[in-house]
Amino acid sequence: MAFPAGAVLLAILERGWLAIGALAAAMLAVSLFERRRFGRALGIQMPSNSTTIVTGLAVRFGLLTGLFVVTLGVLALFRDTALSRVLGWPDLAVIALSAGGALLANAFSARLAPIRTSAPGRSAPRGAPAETVILEGEIIESDPPR
Repeated sequence: MAFPAGAVLLAILERGWLAIGALAAAMLAVSLFERRRFGRALGIQMPSNSTTIVTGLAVRFGLLTGLFVVTLGVLALFRDTALSRVLGWPDLAVIALSAGGALLANAFSARLAPIRTSAPGRSAPRGAPAETVILEGEIIESDPPR
């Protein structure tokens, strides 16, 4: 919720597209950081490659841009809007607060709910070996590929 709130705040402050791109990059960085933290807690390596990073950035940029445009459209009904063309201190403050809020919420969540690698009575989904972890719909095996 921190990053969509950041996109809405950037629209209210009439910041520009560069700020949305930087917000999407911060959102991706927080996601990669949390994914690696989760992998360390499970004792597995969470690989990332350039394709998944570019795709993740594009999806996040698209979603935040959509929210930004909708908010600007509603605001344009009531007032004149003029977007900023440079990245400034207000942009960096919103991005830092959004990223910090997301990291803080994830840290609280991690302390409240410790990660368990096996749940009694639950079996792996069809097509996945029993010793796998499923994270964001991706099956991650505990053994490295051969």
